[in-house]
Amino acid sequence: MKKSKITKSNAMDKIIKMIARDEQMERNGGGQWVSTHRVHKSKKQYSRNRFKKGTKQAMNDE
Repeated sequence: MKKSKITKSNAMDKIIKMIARDEQMERNGGGQWVSTHRVHKSKKQYSRNRFKKGTKQAMNDE
């Protein structure tokens, strides 16, 4: 049987993170999680879904 690492659950950094997470949940409307470090999507990069959406709109406008 593999031994697991013993961690202190009352470490200050963990407590601070838990409090910050709870405050963020309250600010976002009761339990919704919003990513704070979201990756920026490049508009210059080719996107098949965006291309298909643009062609469908163009066909509907005609």
